[in-house]
Amino acid sequence: MKKANRILTILIFAFLYLPMLVLVVASFNTGKDLTIFQGFTLDNYKAMFQDKDLLALLGNSLLISILSTAVATAFGTLSAVGIHNLKPRLRKTVMSLTNIPMTNPDIVTGISLSLLFVFIGSTLLHQKESLNFWTLLIAHITFNLPYVILNVMPKLKQMNPALQDAAMDLGCTPVQSFFKVTLHEIMPGIVSGAIMAFTMSLDDFVISYFVTGSGFLTLPVEIYSYTKKPMQPRVYAMFTLLFLLIFVLMVTMNLLQIRADKKKVSKQVKPVSKGQKVFRRVCAGVCAVGVLLGCTWLILSTRQKKVTLNVMNWGQNIADGSDETMDIVAAFEEKYPHINVNYTTYDSNESLYAKLAGGGLTVDLIIPSDYMIARLISENMLNPLNFENIPNYRYVQEQFKNTAYDPDNRYSVPYTWGTVGILYNSKYVDEADVTGWELLWNEKYAGKILQFDNSRDAFGVAQFLSGISINTTDTAELKLAAGKLAEQNPLVRQYVMDQIYGIMEGENAWIAPYYAGDCMMMMDANPDLRFYLPEEQGFNLFIDAMCVPSCSENQAEAELFIDFLCDPEISGANMDYICYGSPIEGARDYMDEYLAESDVIYPEQSILDKGVSYLFLPAETNRIMDNLFMEVRIAGGDTVEEEETSVLPVVLTFSGLAVAAALLFLPKRKRK
Repeated sequence: MKKANRILTILIFAFLYLPMLVLVVASFNTGKDLTIFQGFTLDNYKAMFQDKDLLALLGNSLLISILSTAVATAFGTLSAVGIHNLKPRLRKTVMSLTNIPMTNPDIVTGISLSLLFVFIGSTLLHQKESLNFWTLLIAHITFNLPYVILNVMPKLKQMNPALQDAAMDLGCTPVQSFFKVTLHEIMPGIVSGAIMAFTMSLDDFVISYFVTGSGFLTLPVEIYSYTKKPMQPRVYAMFTLLFLLIFVLMVTMNLLQIRADKKKVSKQVKPVSKGQKVFRRVCAGVCAVGVLLGCTWLILSTRQKKVTLNVMNWGQNIADGSDETMDIVAAFEEKYPHINVNYTTYDSNESLYAKLAGGGLTVDLIIPSDYMIARLISENMLNPLNFENIPNYRYVQEQFKNTAYDPDNRYSVPYTWGTVGILYNSKYVDEADVTGWELLWNEKYAGKILQFDNSRDAFGVAQFLSGISINTTDTAELKLAAGKLAEQNPLVRQYVMDQIYGIMEGENAWIAPYYAGDCMMMMDANPDLRFYLPEEQGFNLFIDAMCVPSCSENQAEAELFIDFLCDPEISGANMDYICYGSPIEGARDYMDEYLAESDVIYPEQSILDKGVSYLFLPAETNRIMDNLFMEVRIAGGDTVEEEETSVLPVVLTFSGLAVAAALLFLPKRKRK
């Protein structure tokens, strides 16, 4: 029995900590492949400390974590004392309310706080940007408070209530009694609560994603966009240091808890030694100085002379200096030293629209797709451009001017163009089946097919297959396309956007419709992947263009950035990284020859002539399409392979582990 218990314990800890071990090993690996350890190196850590952007994000996360922990610990401790002094029935009710923020799903909390902040900022205070550093800080304080309260409350219950009375009998005021007696007795709980609050704040992504503005990003929010390209080893190094930091803090918390449990409650107030007083004062002074420096840095940073240009683009859709490419943002900031670019991302046109329509943030430059540009223009959400600030517009090829979405060339400048086709794995997919869009409905590959996780692209695939116009407004035709998607649903493993990278490169799925440039990146990572355009049935030909939204506060600087990106050399260097077609004349001359000649990025004109662009659809048509797509998703789930994705095996597995752990650690009955 003892041997089985030990084996079970080892398995549980291996399940918990092996992923961390893989991360730590990867941070010391000379290569980028996680499956092959090519040699030991500290270069990844050196690169991490030289990456100013990564360190700035880490600094933002630490600043938010420290400030929110300090405030939540102070208010949480006072709240715990107040709750402890309530009548038992009322105390129980208040504690039940305190537990709600922890049991409430993070996404619900994040959206609720976002709506509250936008309502207060936009409606009541009439601020143009409602989501900022302060809303992020308030949100972190909010979800940290319950953890502090729940750690302090047990210490208050364990404390002898006569101690505080005795202190007051000896001449202490209630306030002095609290600081000299109560605070001393509950200090382990306060420290434990502070450590837990710090770790929760440092780790948080979901709530932060909804309440942060465009001017202040934390590390978890930024890492969310690192999906298209392989993760850089310097990020592994940072994750390793963060893991070690959290590990040390949690060990400290557990040691303090063990020490507190072993300590017997004294019936008398023990005098505090001078050494303890000095130590406490030093710790308090260090914390105070840290908070003061953080606030000072924040104030100074908000008063900097540089103009902050807020840019929103698709995830990793600009060259950042990795893979030996040009760092576009750094090059722009070097040319214009008075401008600081704050670069944030989104994963779909619909996600971008939701952020802009929801209000509460300031963005100076966005890069949506054609049909979304038309929608934004129709809803007066874009500013006309001043082309005197964009002299490089002369390099834009004529075929990308006077488009259907911006016929007068007033609101946009093309950034990239591309096509939507089918990516498949030649190792598993029979070439005889590679014909048109019907490959995505082939039952032979059930459970290995992916589909777009946005209604417009998913419907486009079904419409091309059915011979329906992708710009139809006829409800009957939309229902016919939805029927096609419903037929496909049992075959689909998962509906994806940027998640497609890991799934296709790792061969967990074999067939997927996606954008040509992204497919090119995946083909470089996995040589067995192939791409083709269903020429006979038609395919989507899209343009992403640069626009200035109506919420912009720095339009002139945004137009400078647009002009910079229209430079042929800059555009060519940029396309080398993102693998899309450039609308700029002469840009291909500056691209890598392999990419410049690729028929995936630059198909022949005879093939491009069969491409069709999305047009702006009426709001009612979009609503019908969204509802039909939701019905398709809900009706069938995300996969045909029930044994792979059913929740039941996961629940049973974790339930079994929990029961086994409980049986393992239950106190054994003593023999009589």
